[in-house]
Amino acid sequence: MATPVELAPDYYLTNFRALVDFVVERYRPLLSEGERQFYVTFRALEANSQRLYVRLLSRKGVPSSAGALFREHKLAYAEIDQLPAAAEALCEAGLLRRNPELLLEEILPLFTKAELQACSPVSLPRSMKREALEQALLERSEDEQESLRRTLLGNDSLLAVQAAEHFDTFKLCFFGNLRQDLTDYVLRDLGLYRYEKYPLEREHLPFQNRAQIDRHLRYYRCLEQLDGALEAGADEITALAQQLPEAGEGDATLHRRVDRLRLALARQLERLEALDAADQLYRHCTRPPARERRARIAAKRGDIEAALAICREILAEPHNEAEQVFAESFGFRTAKKAGQPEGWEPPSRPRPPTETVALPRLPERVELLAAAHLQEEPDVSPAQCFYVENSLFKGVLGLYTWDILFAPVPGAFFNPFQVAPSDFRSPDFFPQRRAAFEQRLAELDRGSLAGRVWQHYREKNGIANPLVAWEALPEDLLELALERIPPEHWRQLFRRMLGDISHHRNGLPDLVLFPARRGYELVEVKGPGDRLQQNQLRWLAFFARHRIPHRVLHVEWQP
Repeated sequence: MATPVELAPDYYLTNFRALVDFVVERYRPLLSEGERQFYVTFRALEANSQRLYVRLLSRKGVPSSAGALFREHKLAYAEIDQLPAAAEALCEAGLLRRNPELLLEEILPLFTKAELQACSPVSLPRSMKREALEQALLERSEDEQESLRRTLLGNDSLLAVQAAEHFDTFKLCFFGNLRQDLTDYVLRDLGLYRYEKYPLEREHLPFQNRAQIDRHLRYYRCLEQLDGALEAGADEITALAQQLPEAGEGDATLHRRVDRLRLALARQLERLEALDAADQLYRHCTRPPARERRARIAAKRGDIEAALAICREILAEPHNEAEQVFAESFGFRTAKKAGQPEGWEPPSRPRPPTETVALPRLPERVELLAAAHLQEEPDVSPAQCFYVENSLFKGVLGLYTWDILFAPVPGAFFNPFQVAPSDFRSPDFFPQRRAAFEQRLAELDRGSLAGRVWQHYREKNGIANPLVAWEALPEDLLELALERIPPEHWRQLFRRMLGDISHHRNGLPDLVLFPARRGYELVEVKGPGDRLQQNQLRWLAFFARHRIPHRVLHVEWQP
């Protein structure tokens, strides 16, 4: 890990410049004239004005029809000299507007409750809630409202941030989304993260044309309306669904995001009993749980044949294991309830090897108490037992396939500060890299696995990887795991994780036990009152199918 450093007072400006420079360097042909002019105008400003603009752009001002609002005399930044002059230069450049024409209702939120009561043209009770106070002021006559406006503003100026929509495009091109901010730079500068280096040439970048950028911006405009539509009702939900952009060919990221938004809208329609509208939206979704919800809607309507047909469709080509489990279980229960059990088998229930032990109640985690107990079992002692949960198998997978994880797949990397490729948690992750992963798994033997793992362990130590928790992979654990766990077990474990990495990288057993002489065993620990979760049960069933040694250890407290 890099040595932490003290940040300069205007570190944010350095980061902002690097962001906009990066985007212009790589995306200039795709930027609009307004966006290019925004960049030129900003870059031509002197440093104080740049600092003030970035400060205001990064803050959450009061929203208004003129842009995010701030009171000038409330602004104070130690690193900005001559702030009024800096603000005036921004106004002349068109990046701020001073005292724009605004409705009184847009101005009131800038002032405290005490300020509003002090400036009110009539005496109002101090016990009034903020909302009631503003409403009372807005109900005054036009002359009184104008007097209130003049009194509130006095010698102060209001500043409205301009061109924020242009910066949205820059953020989208740099981060791939509008949720992130410049914090990633701060983490790098503080030495908290080191990032892998991967190609960022023009042909590898996610956005290849302007229409693609505009569709992503439209998606985020729809996302901003989501909460309001969900609260408003079925008509507003349907109207918002009609505004969603269609993902262009090859834009898996936008397809995934729009699907997720459609699923949220359809689920709320379902809750509102607008089942026809919900079903239609689900039909436009290609990812789980769209088919599951359609099957449930059909069963709720009493259309058993349609519900069972959807379950058969899922079983013929499941998108993931959870969807398959649903179809097996829901299909069987629905068919049985309708008196049509032919062709439907009750889903099998995993019955893992299980034992119960009584241990003294101590302050340590129950998993650590169980590990200490297992190390002393007569038939394995002296043994070594590690509390690994999900870290061991994820970590070895991340080390073994490091170069594939960070391969320059088109659209995977937006900027130099990504812990993982942008599609890492999506269903597209494995298919996009299928050939490389299949070849790596095919050549997996003890020598190949250990060689690559140790190579990357030495060369990459401390660099961020979405699968590798460095502090959870001590060398003695890795040595034993690579020596004792057979290559075929690694291959099967890796294949399952890669097939649905979003779901299957969790739920693995708590402990790995290495008996004195040979072999290993995975142990899931359950403390008093704790039960196995569904993802854990699926892992245990997988271990049974592939003869991977495992058991469940239930811990009870000694009296």
